[in-house]
Amino acid sequence: MRTFKKIAILSTMTLLLTALLSACGSNAKSVNGTDAMASGGQEDTKVDTIMVSEVYHNLLYLPLYVANNQGFLEQNRIELSSIRAAGSGPTALSSVISGESAFSFHGPEHVAFANAKGGDARSLVLLSGSAPVWAVAREGVTVSSPEEFKGKTIVVGLAPTSSNSLMRKLFEDNNIDIDKDVTITEVQNGSELGAVLAGKADIAFVYEPQLGQGIAEGLHIVHDFTKDYPDFAFATLNTTTSFIEKNPDLTQRFVTSIEQALDYIHSNPEGAKAVAVKEFPNLDKKVVEQAVQRMIDSKVYPADGHINESAFEAAIGMQRFIGNLKEDLAYEDIIDASFTK
Repeated sequence: MRTFKKIAILSTMTLLLTALLSACGSNAKSVNGTDAMASGGQEDTKVDTIMVSEVYHNLLYLPLYVANNQGFLEQNRIELSSIRAAGSGPTALSSVISGESAFSFHGPEHVAFANAKGGDARSLVLLSGSAPVWAVAREGVTVSSPEEFKGKTIVVGLAPTSSNSLMRKLFEDNNIDIDKDVTITEVQNGSELGAVLAGKADIAFVYEPQLGQGIAEGLHIVHDFTKDYPDFAFATLNTTTSFIEKNPDLTQRFVTSIEQALDYIHSNPEGAKAVAVKEFPNLDKKVVEQAVQRMIDSKVYPADGHINESAFEAAIGMQRFIGNLKEDLAYEDIIDASFTK
C-alpha cells in the first residue's frame, strides 16, 4: 500500500515539475535572445527590459518620451532601463550594432552610411518628419526672399548637422556663394543664438527649443524649412536586421508604442506638452509648450509613423548633395516599413 502511495506522489511531483518547466520555457529571452511563445499557443507575457540610444535629449524624439511617460511602452510589455545620450548618430547606431542598445534614434542617413560600409541596419518608424529647422534674425534684419541672405552674418551648427546641410542647399538653389556672399560661423549645436543675441551676427539657423528661446528674446523667423520640405525623414527609430530576426515581436511592440504616441500627440496636444515640460525641466515652460505646438502645427510630428519613399528620398538626397553619400542605396536597403500600420 505504501508503495502505491509513493508512486502516486512521485507521479504528481513529476507532473507539477513538467508544468513549471513548461511555464518557464514560455517566457521570451532577454534583448539579444529570441522571442518565444508558450507551448499552448498563448502569447508571451514577459516584460522586455531594454536600453535605447538617442543622439541627445531633444524634442525631435518627443514620441519616444510620450510612449514612455504615458504608458504605451508598458502597455506593450516594454520597460526602458535607460535612454542613453550617445552624442552623435553614428555612436547611437553603433550601440545597437554592438548589442548594447536595442534601438537607436537619429536620421535614416546614419543607417545609409553604415549599410554603405557593409552594415545591415534598418529604419522602422518616423518620429519627426518635414525639416524642423528655422532661421531667426535679430531686430532690424529682414529677409523676404532667399536672395536677401546675401551680405548677412550667419551662425549655424557644425557640419554635417542637418541645419548646416539645409542652409547650404538653400544657398546653392538660390545662387548664393557661401564663401563670398555671406559670412558663416559654425558653432556647437545648441549655441547658435549667442552671437545673434549679442548683436555679433544677423541670423542663426536653429532647431526647437532654441527657436522658442530666440523668439522669447525678441528674435523673429525669417525662413521656415518645414515649408520647403513638408515630407522629410528627419528622425527615425532604427535597429539591425539581426535584431529584428531574433526579436520580431518585441520590434513590433516597440513600433506600435511609437505610433500610439504619435496618435496621442495629435489627439491630446496638452498632454504631449506636459510630457515635454517634464522631460526638459530646465527650460522655460512656456517656451517648451510653444515649441511643441509649433512642431505639431508644422507637421513635424507625423500623423502616422510610416516612412514613405518621398520622405526617404528627401533625407538621402540631402546627404548626396552634401557629398556624405555616394552609393546608390534603394528604399528597401534602408527602410523596413513592414511594422507600421
